[in-house]
Amino acid sequence: MFLYKSESSLQDQQIINQQELAQRLSYFLWSAPADAALIKLANAGKLSDSRVLRQQTNRLLDDARSTAMIHGLVHQWLDMERLDFFNVNLIKHRTYDNSVKMAVREEVYETSSFLLKENRSITELLSADYVVINNLLAQFYGIPDVEGDHFRKVALPNKSPRGGLLGMAAIHLMGGNGDESSPVERGAWVLRKLLHQPPPPAPANVPNLARLSDKVLTTRDRLRAHQELPQCASCHRKIDPIGFGLENFDAVGLWRTENSYETSGKDQEKKTWKIDPSGQIHKGPTFSDYFDLRDHIASQKDAFANSFTSAVIEYGMGRSIGFSDQAIINEIVKQSKDKNYTFRSFFHALMQHDNFKLK
Repeated sequence: MFLYKSESSLQDQQIINQQELAQRLSYFLWSAPADAALIKLANAGKLSDSRVLRQQTNRLLDDARSTAMIHGLVHQWLDMERLDFFNVNLIKHRTYDNSVKMAVREEVYETSSFLLKENRSITELLSADYVVINNLLAQFYGIPDVEGDHFRKVALPNKSPRGGLLGMAAIHLMGGNGDESSPVERGAWVLRKLLHQPPPPAPANVPNLARLSDKVLTTRDRLRAHQELPQCASCHRKIDPIGFGLENFDAVGLWRTENSYETSGKDQEKKTWKIDPSGQIHKGPTFSDYFDLRDHIASQKDAFANSFTSAVIEYGMGRSIGFSDQAIINEIVKQSKDKNYTFRSFFHALMQHDNFKLK
């Protein structure tokens, strides 16, 4: 079955009419046709009033139907489909099961929904002194005194590794293969989604790390050998340090201080080492551990706002971002920065922009 939205005018860069604006607004924020109230305002020509448009944007965001938008936007923005790319090694990671898988996925959506409902700053996705979890996730994370299946805000003690996206198991699950973590995947994800510095695609014919599978090496040594290839080194200098800073999280996002590697075959060898999460951002500051790294990433608010703005435009306009969109991105980031990057400020800035009313 296909669903079509009718837009009557045919010329490029033409301003859409009020009825089309009502439908565009509703499909964006509700993933559904406009309701009677929105249609009535459109028929009366009142959606051209910026104050009315702001009120209607808030009304739609306040409605439970906006949950569909949060799920769609966050899923698309953070590449959440990676959670289904592989099966977790349940023998190695015994506390992880299908219930936990559903809960860690939901944590990302519920946290974003909480920020929308409370209109809090999106920078709390970089670092926060709380989590939005239920009792199952609390048990998985080792957080006491959380009862009930419903997700709610739970305060964290000082120096907790949780809080924000980097403390979420789902993010670390996507940065691995279900068996072991991948500093490369995690570092690249942070660059793409949090720091708005997407690394280029890997060049063709790059030897896989699997060629080192018979060698008993630490993760750092394994990737250092990979960097000896000139075609790999330039990108891995940017990616790998961030990934190493996240190595205290295992493949399912649980905290660890040691890691190990064991070769397969007849002559099995095993090596265990204490994780060293220190490093240096490429052409940037050094960090001593995960907490230092998180603080640095959390300080890059404008870069993160650029990433989120791009995601909002792509989802709301139903198209990919291009070079010509940088002007509108800059405008939305500036307006949102003036409002402390509050969650709704990005939606309001886009709705009020002339580009949202063009086809």
